[in-house]
Amino acid sequence: MKKRLLIGAVLLASLNLSAQVQSLGTPISWKEKVGVSKKTIAFTGVNNEMETALELTRRSNSFEKIFNYGKVIDVSVNFMQEAESKTLPNGSVVRQLTFSSENALSLNLIFSKFRLSPNATLYLFDGDKSEYIGAHTSLNNNSNNVLGTELIHDDKIVIELTEPANEAGTSELVIGTLIHGYLDLEAEIKALNDSGDCMYDVNCPIGAGWENQRNSVAMMVNGSGGFCTGSLINNTSGTIIPYFLSANHCGTSPGGWVFRFRWESPAAQADCATAANSVNGPTTMNVNGGVLRANYSPSDFTLTELNTAPDPAWGVYYNGWNRTDVPATSAVGVHHPSGDIKKISFENQTLISTTFGTSPANSHWGVTQWDNGVTEGGSSGSPLFDQNHRVVGQLHGGASACGNAPNALSDEYGKIFTSWTGGGANSNRLSNWLDPSNSGATTIDGVDPAGPGTPLDAAIAGASTLSGTICTTSVTPEITITNSGTDVLTSAVINYGYDGSTATVYNWSGSLAQYQTATITLPSQVLTGGAHTFAAVVSNPNGNADGNAGNNNVNASFTIVSNPMYADLSIVLDCYGSEITWAIMDQADVVTYYSGGPYTDNNNGGDIISGSYCLSAGCYHFKIMDDYGDGLSSSGCPVTGSVSISNGATVVGEITQANANFGVDEIVNFCLNSTSGIENLLDEKWTLYPNPTENNLTILLGDIEGQKDITITSAAGQLLQSFSTTEMQTEMHVNGLAKGVYFATLSTSLGSTTKTFVVK
Repeated sequence: MKKRLLIGAVLLASLNLSAQVQSLGTPISWKEKVGVSKKTIAFTGVNNEMETALELTRRSNSFEKIFNYGKVIDVSVNFMQEAESKTLPNGSVVRQLTFSSENALSLNLIFSKFRLSPNATLYLFDGDKSEYIGAHTSLNNNSNNVLGTELIHDDKIVIELTEPANEAGTSELVIGTLIHGYLDLEAEIKALNDSGDCMYDVNCPIGAGWENQRNSVAMMVNGSGGFCTGSLINNTSGTIIPYFLSANHCGTSPGGWVFRFRWESPAAQADCATAANSVNGPTTMNVNGGVLRANYSPSDFTLTELNTAPDPAWGVYYNGWNRTDVPATSAVGVHHPSGDIKKISFENQTLISTTFGTSPANSHWGVTQWDNGVTEGGSSGSPLFDQNHRVVGQLHGGASACGNAPNALSDEYGKIFTSWTGGGANSNRLSNWLDPSNSGATTIDGVDPAGPGTPLDAAIAGASTLSGTICTTSVTPEITITNSGTDVLTSAVINYGYDGSTATVYNWSGSLAQYQTATITLPSQVLTGGAHTFAAVVSNPNGNADGNAGNNNVNASFTIVSNPMYADLSIVLDCYGSEITWAIMDQADVVTYYSGGPYTDNNNGGDIISGSYCLSAGCYHFKIMDDYGDGLSSSGCPVTGSVSISNGATVVGEITQANANFGVDEIVNFCLNSTSGIENLLDEKWTLYPNPTENNLTILLGDIEGQKDITITSAAGQLLQSFSTTEMQTEMHVNGLAKGVYFATLSTSLGSTTKTFVVK
């Protein structure tokens, strides 16, 4: 039976590359026309009831606070050799292989060899296509060539690799370990909401002032079927290195671990020591794997350097530390008890020196009686902070749990003091890593990788109304001012302008608290047709110097079409809109004026995408692309797609249903002009050559009599040259023009026509 659980339901991953997992949509085989291979490697022999009983016995006999949930199965399967492959119409190769483990309540993997080709994507998903992890890409490649994954909550896990044709077969994937989840995590830990009712969500009011320390802590899914906790920690070099402190008994092979940051309930919905359920928080701020730098079992520490530094935009923090043997007068713990969402605990008494199990005398700090909150299995490795918000140790174990008598709410933390010199070698002490220059520092403060705040910091962004193609000569900029400083922002000066000037001044006043924004609409300006730039600079917040010049500028580029014509576009989609993108480009395929897609899939097909796009008179390319390779025609879809481009009532380009299966891409040439009737006759009387050209353009005017006026304009509608002639032939030099598409308009007593030429 399948069990659902929030703890590992990574349905979408962060866009940010530091997360290592990219949000690229669902696995390709979730589209019915691709399907899932039936090739399965099945495992049996794990007895859930027996393994659960052994885990409960371990917990009762040990005060170590790791939370085990799964049984390790050694598999050693070369995915590239064993997976079933199929080639898509676009040439990409999809490989699929399913692992099953009878009665598993969750499954996760460790790749003992992991290297993806540059443009490959890797997904993991369950048997009924309701949960997936991915996409993993070459961003996940690391020096260990090892990767661990989050949990899929099913007894089947499908591995799907897609490589483009020119990279097919070049990835290296070997699955070394399959972890069979034997605990019913919903019943055992409730995942979200398991920890006892005496726990405080980290964002409860009691946690005010500990936000930085909160942000340092992550939950670990380790490679041996267990959950632990740990935290980022600072060093004296002045360079931020992603060191992560946790407990030795949680494991010493971090290459296959997953580190989940900022999994916490929102402050407005935090549960503060009640029987109510906590509200779920983000589960996508994950880092995969790291390199073990040092470990020491007597004080129970590991120091891991993460494969990728957590994105500063996540709001992470690197803790300071105190390596003295002076006991803290009070202490705070931040942790993930029982694999639950992040909690905070408080000890108001002075710590004591103590011994844990067979560890050396006085190697640990003892919490004698938690005053608010406790720890549980899964809290192992979590940091203990002194009254100065510095780490003094990491959790080894203890007796505390909700419901225990007050005199039984004790815990033991391996001392930073003991771990500093550890076993005397770089591989078993902290000093070499946290104080690489041997400065002798006994304490150090934490650091925010995003940089310290500043009292006065006005930021500017936006100009969203000035982008792409604008079909009017009057523009009205809108910009956004943000108070990124800690003081209330009441005034600022904005200098702005066009095409290299920022001489115009706008004085803003208002009242913005930190991180609040205000939208400013600047006065309208009339501009000529053609390409333009806009720039704005904010300065003088509250009449003083700005403490951060890095966010004071905004720039935009746009094109004005002064005499626009309109291309009316209509695309009828088949069932797979997610495969379709398009662009309207110049004939050299250099400049993109408009683009769209991908769109939403629809099992019935027939969705219509339409729009009207202004362009200067001339000729263009409409390029439509299908990343699967079957165009707008899909097997099994009741609708075949099509494309129509019109100028008013006149169709100027199309892809019919008969031509819908165009493969990977198709280009439709279309032209917009005002010729009709006698103007069409005029259009046939003159020509341009050579076209394309590099130096000279010859204009043959045939038997057209009288004065002939010729104007040359850019693709954006900017007038570049105009002249008149009565000759039958004329030449013009074009070597001073940039590469691109241009328009020559001929005006006579018979009317006007326009032709396109390309400078190469």
